[in-house]
Amino acid sequence: MGKHIKKKDAISVSLTDFIDFVNKSGNSKMTKVKQVKYRNTYHPASDFYKALREEIIETHKNYGDKKVLDNLIDKLTDSKKRANYPTSIDGYKKFWGKKKIQWFDPPFSHWLTGDLDIKINPELGLEFDSKFYVIKLFLKAEKISKDKLSQILSLMENQLRGEVGEEVLFCVLDVKNAKLYENAKGDFTYLPLLEGEAKSFESIWKAI
Repeated sequence: MGKHIKKKDAISVSLTDFIDFVNKSGNSKMTKVKQVKYRNTYHPASDFYKALREEIIETHKNYGDKKVLDNLIDKLTDSKKRANYPTSIDGYKKFWGKKKIQWFDPPFSHWLTGDLDIKINPELGLEFDSKFYVIKLFLKAEKISKDKLSQILSLMENQLRGEVGEEVLFCVLDVKNAKLYENAKGDFTYLPLLEGEAKSFESIWKAI
């Protein structure tokens, strides 16, 4: 199981960056590690969808209406966000539909493997239709591949199942397309691949 305490001096990597690395090949793997290692320290301004993720979370926490999400556009000063956010907001509102949703705090963990610390951090915990869903938001424009979906869901199932009851479903939401993908419980098919890729990421990081 993952742990909540971050390992001291570990190589800290986001789940998104790690999954991107896994799905690259050849020299592009090294390029990805270099990008992560020498990237400027995280700043909210560099996280394109941060404002939208936070608005979705706060709206559910405050038992708001989905129409509240439209108000976010007026708060934005970045022209690129003003141009791109509406598609994501429309997609999320379509997913929300007529569901009567209740919020719960989603579990969070660190996957500690070797000297690598990968954050497993689904954004949403939602109860609707008498089921409990822990959801990772996918907000990028490109279509999410079946491999990426399975890899993310396998890690969530493996690292977070012990934090929640068996009734909880781990999911990835393709926001723009309003498509919710659920994990098959107990499906750890991709774990050996991911463990090997984690070792590869760590080796490249230490060598460059």
